[in-house]
Amino acid sequence: MELVERSDFLSALNHQFEESISGDGHCMLVSGEAGIGKSSLVKAFCDNRRKDSNIFKGTCDALFTPRPLAPLYDVLWQWHNGDLLALAADGHRNELFVRFLSELKKLVWPTILVFEDIHWADEATLDFIKFLCRRIADLRFLLVLTYRSDEIHSRHPLRSLLGQLITGTFTRLELSPLSMQAVSRLASEKGYRGEDVFTISGGNPFYVTEILANYSFGIPENIKDSILSVFHRQDEKTRYIWELLSVAPTGLELDYLEKLVPDYAAYIEKSIESRIVLLRDDKLFFKHELYRRTIESSISPFAQITANKSILNLLLEEPNPETQRIIHHAELARDYDLMLEYIPKAAKQAISVGAHLDAAKLFCTGITYYKGTDQSFLNYLHQSYSYECYLTNQPKEAILHQEILLAVFEKQNNPEPLANCLRFLSRLWWFEGNRLEAEKYGYRAVEIVDRQPDSIVKGQVYSNISQLKMLSHEPDECMLWGQRAIAIAKQLNDPETLSHALNNVGTVQMEMPELGAVGMGILQQSLQIALEGSFHEHAARAYTNLSASLIRLKDFTRAESVLQEGLSYCEKRDLDSWTAYMLSLKARMCMEIGTWDSAYQIATELVANEEQPAVVTIGPMVIIGTIKMRRAESGALPILIQAKVKALQTGELQRIIPAITALLEYEWLTGESILQEAEILEIIDMTEKMGTMYEINDFSFWLTKYTNLSIDFSRIYVSYLSKNFSPANHDAQLLNFTGCPYEEALIRFEGNEHDKSESIRSLQKLGATASCEKLKSVMRAEGIKRIPRGIRKTTGANSANLTLREIDVLQLLQGGLRNKEIAARLSISTKTVDHHISSLLSKLEVDSRAKAVQEGIRLGLLK
Repeated sequence: MELVERSDFLSALNHQFEESISGDGHCMLVSGEAGIGKSSLVKAFCDNRRKDSNIFKGTCDALFTPRPLAPLYDVLWQWHNGDLLALAADGHRNELFVRFLSELKKLVWPTILVFEDIHWADEATLDFIKFLCRRIADLRFLLVLTYRSDEIHSRHPLRSLLGQLITGTFTRLELSPLSMQAVSRLASEKGYRGEDVFTISGGNPFYVTEILANYSFGIPENIKDSILSVFHRQDEKTRYIWELLSVAPTGLELDYLEKLVPDYAAYIEKSIESRIVLLRDDKLFFKHELYRRTIESSISPFAQITANKSILNLLLEEPNPETQRIIHHAELARDYDLMLEYIPKAAKQAISVGAHLDAAKLFCTGITYYKGTDQSFLNYLHQSYSYECYLTNQPKEAILHQEILLAVFEKQNNPEPLANCLRFLSRLWWFEGNRLEAEKYGYRAVEIVDRQPDSIVKGQVYSNISQLKMLSHEPDECMLWGQRAIAIAKQLNDPETLSHALNNVGTVQMEMPELGAVGMGILQQSLQIALEGSFHEHAARAYTNLSASLIRLKDFTRAESVLQEGLSYCEKRDLDSWTAYMLSLKARMCMEIGTWDSAYQIATELVANEEQPAVVTIGPMVIIGTIKMRRAESGALPILIQAKVKALQTGELQRIIPAITALLEYEWLTGESILQEAEILEIIDMTEKMGTMYEINDFSFWLTKYTNLSIDFSRIYVSYLSKNFSPANHDAQLLNFTGCPYEEALIRFEGNEHDKSESIRSLQKLGATASCEKLKSVMRAEGIKRIPRGIRKTTGANSANLTLREIDVLQLLQGGLRNKEIAARLSISTKTVDHHISSLLSKLEVDSRAKAVQEGIRLGLLK
């Protein structure tokens, strides 16, 4: 295993070695629990000192009857000293010790003597260590002793020895567990969450290594064997106490243990001294979660039930019992009626503190175990579980349980629950990126409530339609439905629906010329109501919409502040759906301000989650494709096309325009036609009916850069004016790329020769290899001679200077596709494929397709 967070300990060993060279010998006591990395540390130290010292190693073994002087024998065999071996064999212990010291002094080089695992040492070995340590100060000699601190109880013989060492002749190095940061780094390399690995391993390097090596959070067999060997060495009463502790994940109170095992103190003392068990706040815990899990899994099912019932009975005697613990022990004790009685109470507590993942698990447990006939209680479980799944980024699971409810409510023919169910299904299908389903369910809900008196559900149904219109940026419809919802919410004193509806209206107004300040005020009012009412979802929506609008307005400073505050709010409350959405916004902002590596990393992590809803993944997919495209890396076009398909399904310009503009940029860079003119005209037509002015301007920038098509802004402004949305002058240009270095560089390129050169230098700093080559070709076509040379080939991202299309072809060659198949995949002719292959073979200086792939891998163009 990599030596992590051990540099200070290694420095201490090296420092004492340097001191020992001058004759100031020393003893280093390297201690820590099993698996903490003592041997790895000592090995690394010795490996670094082999060229300038004698190194001898001895080991004590965990035998029922330890070998006398076992580590000393190991050393003598390595030393090849027959005289000393003969003395040891004849049992002349005193003479052996003296002669060993004499022979040690004769060695020319400084000596490092290592005794490992002296907690298993026999009495003779301990005597020998004491003999050496009392004389060590006058020797050119470093003695390194390792032992497990969790094996040394108060009456262990080693404690007596350590207490007799002379002050100043020894140094203690107690190794600490790895930090959360170190474990997270190691875990991320394997695709795990560092927090999970740290929680179950406690930072113990051996446990961390084994868990990661097994690619599973199950307990590796060699860890089980190690722990159970310690468990089975305990006496019967201690093992029983450990079994009780193993079924108590949150620890076991001393009061409870005393009731269950009155004489527990005499049996648990050694466990505490060896730090296998910890005492904290009058509770006993295993130091490592792996200990608890291993022992719990090793005891029989009947013993588990008995142990859990014993603890459960004690918990129920309390005046204010802990609901979560009661549910845990009731489930394992097979008392399901009691468990179901406490689930609603525990879930309510979890929701109140923002523990939505815990609440979801509780409701799911309730659904799993409920076998009764109370349909209203079962409906409550399904409804609650569905909502918590929605908040925690599990939309498919939420839809499944909401559809179960839909079938029930349709049979009951109860208007209000049915309308509410349809409204929520509308929201869930929007999250899945299916606009048609979202509108279908949303308007079915409207048909039901329109015939009913005003109610909270009616206000929520209207606000849901307002939200759908806000998301497609149809401001007139958004505000029409929003004002209906606001009126009902105020009439019924319903702050939750009021916050939701204000959010919709404020968002569309914030992104309209001349009404931005008004809209921001309304949106901030929505946020304040949500925060004061602890409406977690609505607060998350407000943070999301506020930051998204600020990013579109290129107000990156305020956007960063809102994102940071919003992400912190959502992460603390398990609002994973909103955390993921805001991270996608952060990735977009990072790309726009030029921090492409951060943007790419965030986007890649989001897309890697296959369960991520479409509305979250579309933006990151565009970001990944765009950065790949600009850097002339392979794989840009397929992911951009996939993003376009998903975006069109949403019917929302806020997702369609980024995907289309990325493909327009691809066409500009490559000179190839990817989009059909009919597709572009359809998007232009959509902009006259919906979409923010700022999105439309971004679209127009790329539209005019490569195509002969354009947007008639006067028609858009007439539409706005006719609905009294904004008195903005259609002659005013809203194009704004302030703080966006990539777009600023492209705009600067439209200037004189100096501006063109500076533009290319700016793009080189961003690593936009393909864009630089495109602009250089423009300069050459214009007859400009002085063109910036740019990054040297040896350091460039695409050292062979392949075009984006050539990289796409090379990637398909790696997949073994024939020319005809490549042509079909890329929608180009076979003849064009022939030209691309000839070009890339020439640039890569190879004479076959197979060699081209090999060279592509060597250059980092292919994986």
